[in-house]
Amino acid sequence: MDIQEILSPVTSLLPAAWDETARMLVVGLAGAVILVLALAVIARLAGGRGAKAPLTVAGAAPVALSDGPALVMLAQAASGPARGPDLDPDEWVPGNVIHLDRYKAVGLIRCDRVKSPVQFRLAPGRVYVRVGQKVRFKGRHGARRRPVADVVERAG
Repeated sequence: MDIQEILSPVTSLLPAAWDETARMLVVGLAGAVILVLALAVIARLAGGRGAKAPLTVAGAAPVALSDGPALVMLAQAASGPARGPDLDPDEWVPGNVIHLDRYKAVGLIRCDRVKSPVQFRLAPGRVYVRVGQKVRFKGRHGARRRPVADVVERAG
């Protein structure tokens, strides 16, 4: 069985003025594009970019401060994964309101001690805050969880 006979239903859809090699070339390119797109979809569903292995340095010696900041950072990275700052739930932390969504009754606070914005709920009957206003909050978060503020009030 010849490949041209197998693909004849597809090649018959192409213009009759083209010779057989041009038709086969177009069908082959279309098949290759479809194959690449299918593989991209499968790779995306299977996990995207792939798992990253943690950085490990076997037998890393402590680095002296005179070795330079790059080596100090390398030694800190080799000592273990970075964790977020531990906020005490009883401690007041200052920040600025950066976003309010009145429809969903939530807002976001930017704080120097926490890498990602801190989310808080707008409670009815509470003190209203505006975007750009300085506030203080008591909150909780973990190393891999989104930080949440339990109590928010204006800083004064």
